[in-house]
Amino acid sequence: MKLNYAMMSHQGVERQTNDDKVFASAELGLWVLSDGVGGLAQGEQASQFVVDEINKSISLGRNLKTAVHSAHSVIKAYNRHETEDRGATVVTLLNKEETYEIAWVGDSRAYRWNSQESTLEQLTEDHTLVQKLINAGLLEAHEAKDHPKRHVITQCLGIEDQHQLDIGLLEREWDFGDVILIVSDGVYEEIPEAEIVQCLSQSTNNQAKIEQLVEKACENGGKDNLSLILIDSPIKEPKKQKKSGFSSLLRQWQSKFKKG
Repeated sequence: MKLNYAMMSHQGVERQTNDDKVFASAELGLWVLSDGVGGLAQGEQASQFVVDEINKSISLGRNLKTAVHSAHSVIKAYNRHETEDRGATVVTLLNKEETYEIAWVGDSRAYRWNSQESTLEQLTEDHTLVQKLINAGLLEAHEAKDHPKRHVITQCLGIEDQHQLDIGLLEREWDFGDVILIVSDGVYEEIPEAEIVQCLSQSTNNQAKIEQLVEKACENGGKDNLSLILIDSPIKEPKKQKKSGFSSLLRQWQSKFKKG
């Protein structure tokens, strides 16, 4: 089942290189976004390792979590032979026809936009210091955007020990009107959620929406690399409401009563 999608990666306004990588395979039902971690050497190489290894692992029939672990191992193997470490974040989606699975490490994100409900839901939870503070009740969510350590991540492919790597994982059912938006932190740092919703609400195609979001991010500063993927739901019409067990039992009882 091939899904309609669009994707784009842009170096932004201030960066001289692009450490982000995006990848799609409609045949595998696989999408990957990886962001080379700022402050570490060869971020572009690390993110390329991630997309290549996840693609290879899924092609070999491995599950998504194993594929992410494999990408982590590849970067760590290269780091052992280099004087400086390299690392990357990842968000990856694997389609399973009526459901999809998302795995992530770091602060790149996946959102669920539903065009029928006009709702935007963040599916992933950032592996960051500020998110830990929020979870512990030590910081309010609205304070995170301006926190001086908002860019400090707590999980990174290629850096953590194998037993310490915390891979986020979820599985959801596709619904009619669903669109999955996957972005690097350079996007959501520059574009307020209300503006993302405004763009996604427009009746243009996915590629036009992505280009508009990149344009907005650049207008707002474009301080980091900008990468986005939009993936449409395969469900082409609203799902029929499942009849409740009580209603079914009631009909069976009425049928027997009539026969009697």
